Formats: sequence, structure tokens, C-alpha cells
Amino acid sequence: MGQPRINDERFYPYPMNRVVATLESEAQCAAACHDLEQEGIDLSEVDVLCGPEGASLLDRHGAGHGVLARLLRRLQRGAYEGHALEVHGAALEQGNWVVYVPVRGKDARRKVVEILRAHGGYGIMHFRRWAVESIPD
Repeated sequence: MGQPRINDERFYPYPMNRVVATLESEAQCAAACHDLEQEGIDLSEVDVLCGPEGASLLDRHGAGHGVLARLLRRLQRGAYEGHALEVHGAALEQGNWVVYVPVRGKDARRKVVEILRAHGGYGIMHFRRWAVESIPD
């Protein structure tokens, strides 16, 4: 079902309808992706950012992606997304991996969270249309 998009060269606006987790290594990420695929997740829809390059692509302030990106990031800084951007950006700068997995429905969300946790995922969040839910460890 494809491969995850790793450090795909584009702007990352808001991961709507996705569960996001931080992993500490490429091995953890690869194992999690394998299990996600076994669960029926299309990996070509999974985004992965890693390391300093991933932090640059996340572009917490929108500086590298034009006026609209800067405006969006300014709006996000006033909401919980701003906190998530800071946490994920800092994790990436430390060499970690951040995985964005699309989910539809509570059962899919539960299974994705279980898989990510089983592979060391932490700081797990569910980004919905108008809310960001921090999922307790």
C-alpha cells in the first residue's frame, strides 16, 4: 500500500483528522509503519518528519513558506496548535521522528494509538476539525 512520505518537501499546515506521535528512532518508526500497514492503513497517506530537516519543513513560524504560511502560524500560536508546533519542532531538532497517521472513526483512532504506543510513541495527539486532543500516555 505504498510508503510513508518522509520529509516530503512541502508546507505542513494542520494535520486534520490525524493522530500524531513522536518516536525516538528510525527503527521505531519503521516498526510502527509496518504494524500500521498490517492494520490496513495506507502508508502513502502517512506523513513522517525527522530530524532537523523535518523541523525546517514543519516551519513553526511559517518564515520559509510565504505570507499565508506566516499568517496561519501566527493564528495557530494563539491556540493549542501553537503548543503542538513547538513540541514537535523541538523533538525534531533533537533528532526524533514525528508521525502523522490519518484516522477515521474511534476504532481506527484507538488502534493507531495502540500501535504508536507499542513502538515507543509519546506525546500523542489527535487533530480533529476544530480541536486538538492530547491523548494521555
